[in-house]
Amino acid sequence: MNTPNKLTLLRVLLIPVFLVLVYVPFPYHMLWALGAFIVASVTDFLDGRMARSRGLVTDFGKFMDPLADKMLVLTAMTCFCAMGRFP
Repeated sequence: MNTPNKLTLLRVLLIPVFLVLVYVPFPYHMLWALGAFIVASVTDFLDGRMARSRGLVTDFGKFMDPLADKMLVLTAMTCFCAMGRFP
């Protein structure tokens, strides 16, 4: 497993971390959730750039990278809709 694929898996693993940070109330929990979302977003940028520049494009990455992106964004949107933060 190459580094871009590991970054993709890290993004998937950050989804439950994001959920916990959104729903468990402690001081500044939403800022921590934002930080987790930003880290996940940066891994998206890095894994794509690294895979293309170093020729590390794999079938796993072609499938999992867009899926991880959709899962992250859908999770965030669902959380915020459930909380009434989206109209």
